[in-house]
Formats: sequence, C-alpha cells, structure tokens
Amino acid sequence: MAQEYFDFTNDLIFRWVMEREENCLAILRAILPELKITAVKRRENEHPVNYLAFDDERGVRFDAIIEDDQERFYDVEMQVANQPGLGKRVRYYQAQIDQETLKKGEDYDDLRESYVIFFCAFDPCGQDRRLYQFHYYEDNDRQLRLSTNSHVILINALGTKDQITPELAAVLDVMNRRRDNQNPLAVSLVKEIDDYNRDKKRRRALMNLKMRLKDERRLGLSEGRAEGRDEMALGLIHALQAQGMPQKQIVEALALARKISLAEAQRYYEQVAQADSGGEH
Repeated sequence: MAQEYFDFTNDLIFRWVMEREENCLAILRAILPELKITAVKRRENEHPVNYLAFDDERGVRFDAIIEDDQERFYDVEMQVANQPGLGKRVRYYQAQIDQETLKKGEDYDDLRESYVIFFCAFDPCGQDRRLYQFHYYEDNDRQLRLSTNSHVILINALGTKDQITPELAAVLDVMNRRRDNQNPLAVSLVKEIDDYNRDKKRRRALMNLKMRLKDERRLGLSEGRAEGRDEMALGLIHALQAQGMPQKQIVEALALARKISLAEAQRYYEQVAQADSGGEH
C-alpha cells in the first residue's frame, strides 16, 4: 500500500516551505513582481502559537510575519476549506500584523505597508479569477480610495482568468499536484516537498497532525453545532491535557481550533481546572 503523500496545501508542509527565506522571497516576487523585492526575513510573533509539538522539536510556529528590504510586512497563509468568515479572518490577520510590527512608542502614523495574502484551494469569490486584490474604496465613488497602506490578496488555485507571472502559475501547479511544470520554482518546491515526505521525523509529525485533526473532528470541534460547543471545547482541553501539553499551549491551541479569543479559551481552561478540583476555589 502506497504511503499517503502530503502536498503543498498541508498546513505543516506549507509552513516548512515558508520557513526558508529563499522560498518566501521567490513566492512574494512571483505574486508581486512590481515591488522588486530583493530580500526578506521572517519575524516570529511575540506570542507564537506552539501547537502540535512533536518529538524533541519545540513545536510548530504559526503566523510568522515576513519583512522585506523596504520594511513592508507580509502574512502568507494557506486556506484549504472554503469556510464562512474569510473576510473576518483577513481582518484578524491584518490586525495581528499591525500589533506585532508597530514598535514601542510609535503611533498609527508609523504603521508600515502590509499585505495579507491567502493561497486558496478554492475560488473565494466565485469569479474564476486567479488573483483578487482588495482595498478600501468609497461606496459611491470607486475612484476614491482610502489610503490605509494595507493590501489583501486572495489567490485562487482553481482560477483560469487573469494574467499572472509564470512563477506564480508554477506555485499554483504545485498546489494542484501538477508535476510537469518545468519552471525552476516549481521544480524546487516539488523536490523540497518530496524530501519532507521522505524524511522520517517530519513524516511522523505529519501523521501526528493528521491523527490529532481526526480526533478533533471526532470530538465535533470542526463541524459541531452551536449546541454543545462548551462540551466540545472542554473535551479538547482534556485530550490535550492527557497528551501532557502545558496550560499556555492548551489555551492557544483551543483559541486556534475554535477561532475564539485567548481570554475565552482561558475561561474554558479554568472551568476544567475548577471541575477537576471538585469545584474548590
């Protein structure tokens, strides 16, 4: 029986690829050739989410921000499921960039130019375009644009319309598991992803992630109805406690899985702690 192949849309694979600055640079230049980016560096968030740690590694870091040579900031994400609330997710990531990159003592006038970029394995807007860009416009006068210095780009891996760079087309072919694109970027990404699939330690991490997501679905966290959500959240806390995960990581994992605030996740954790102690304060 052939081993399961984990591709570019897999959350861990995508993050491993993007951990390499040369990949970040190549992909950003493919999306935004007009910016003429010459160098990038990854800036880890002050409060990264360490979720699904494996073996002796410190865990998977989510939401690293990329900074280019002109002090522009980028958050690049992979979106596989076409879930409701994509606009709110964009808004959240934009707020995270601003929070993490505004230096102490600076005010809003010092906000840098930023880009939130989602690679989507579906058409997020239903117009068959390969790339959608969004800014703030006045409702009655589309020529009037509010200068926020922020940009949103949604990339549709299934699209057929719009002119894009050969390099971005190569990335989309990799997303779609097309292995015949001989563009150097496509060849490099396919080789790297193949290597991750062959590496025993990384493959173990991929399988662990798959199993934990399966457990989450079993608990009803992914598709649960509004009724019983509290029980689902508490069930996830107990499951992560059983795996020996520390409190801080459990709270962060719950917030990520349920798309709730850290404060709300902390309240759930305290409910479990109080119940386990017999209701004592």
